[in-house]
Amino acid sequence: MNQSKIKIGDLIESAAVIISGCIFVILASTWTSPVYKGAYGYDASWYSLMGRAIVEGKVPYKDYFDLKGPTLFFYEAIGQLFIKDRGGVVLIQCISAGASAFLIYKLLRMYAGRVWSWISLVIFFFLYTGLLWGGNTAEELFLPLNMLCILLGVNFLRSKKYDETEVPAFIFGICFAVIFWGKMTVAAPLIAAAFTVFVVLLREKLYREVGKCFLYFCGGFTALTIPVLAYFAMRGAVSDLFLCVFWLGFRRGTDYYEGFSLDWEMRLLICIMVFVFGIAYATKKNAEFYKKCLLLSMAVITYVLLHFGTPFDYYFITELPLLVIFLCFVPETSTKMKKKASYLIPGIIGILALVTILAAYAPISIDKINENIWIATNNESYVYIGHVHEIYEEVPENERDDIFNLESGMIFYEILGKLPLNKYAVNMPYFLHLYPPIKTEALGILENKKPKWIISEDMESFDDDDIKDYVFRHYKLVKENGAEELYWRVM
Repeated sequence: MNQSKIKIGDLIESAAVIISGCIFVILASTWTSPVYKGAYGYDASWYSLMGRAIVEGKVPYKDYFDLKGPTLFFYEAIGQLFIKDRGGVVLIQCISAGASAFLIYKLLRMYAGRVWSWISLVIFFFLYTGLLWGGNTAEELFLPLNMLCILLGVNFLRSKKYDETEVPAFIFGICFAVIFWGKMTVAAPLIAAAFTVFVVLLREKLYREVGKCFLYFCGGFTALTIPVLAYFAMRGAVSDLFLCVFWLGFRRGTDYYEGFSLDWEMRLLICIMVFVFGIAYATKKNAEFYKKCLLLSMAVITYVLLHFGTPFDYYFITELPLLVIFLCFVPETSTKMKKKASYLIPGIIGILALVTILAAYAPISIDKINENIWIATNNESYVYIGHVHEIYEEVPENERDDIFNLESGMIFYEILGKLPLNKYAVNMPYFLHLYPPIKTEALGILENKKPKWIISEDMESFDDDDIKDYVFRHYKLVKENGAEELYWRVM
């Protein structure tokens, strides 16, 4: 009877944790949640568009140019299969956030009591609010994969059942493949967890288990990679995939046009905090080796990999698993501190944690909460939606297949529920500088196909003089508003 009560209690608690993740999405995800009906976000809109495009038979990179990996778009397509438009996005977000919350809570309960675990979950969601940006990013959707691998790795190392490596290693391989084919930098915590397992097995001189882990990891990676490559091979787009995701994606990841900054480093304070905590823990007597290795490897690997990319707020969601590990190990470590002198290091770590949370993360979370309240209670977003429809309705219905979307905002397509009519519909100025053949292709379309209409954002500030001059010579501006500009071909 008592066991059944415990199981029911555990089920209720697990359900509450999962529901908390779904509530978080509804309240915090500005660009997708039904609470913010008029709010749309650039990246979120483009990703859901790519999901719709896949469902409608289009092929990423071949039909629509982008640098993000295909598994992110497959996520979006799965959501669109069940619910069209924003509803499909919210579905996959709720699954992701619910799974993340559940895995985080499970991990916390391995080291801490129920009260501390719930407090830690609240801290996690508070910081996540600011980092979520508007919602629907690779970092958000891949977070549960990182947490799953950390949980599996920690459980494996705690149990010391070193001969049971097959299933965890296979799952590690699948999860890594999903992120590898999505956005490589997001895999930093997973890589650290795998590295820790590898080092522990080597330390125990279990070389056979190391070999098994590697083989099963490769098996999991291959099990996901084969269908991904098969999808593009069957559609004649493998070369497009590798061009965009690897060659150009790497070039963009190392294109530090913003430069490293104090703000960037402030966002990485969680890595610094965990590293200092790891060093302090490593100096303790009877410190468990796997904990030292996990803390230090997660801090270093995440810190290094997060210097490859562009430091938007959502980029640092990848640090949140480090915060969770910190919150897991702190209670256990602090209870073992008996001598007064030993409080010095925990005190320093506590101050660093407060600085990290209050200075680097709390302000953006508070700002985001205030922004969401403002968006939910004002109608300014609907003005933009009206402008989008105004521009589109200026084009006669029988000529809407003759539009060249030169540099339309990503939100434009989400509002209309349309797919772009050309491959380089967004971010063209940046992409053509990254990959010059795009410019030749764009000018060729304008000169040879002579599209009757062009829809673009501010053409005057278009960052390529040749394309801009061509438009101004051959097209006349017929309408502009706060959303887009509409041009009609006159010669």
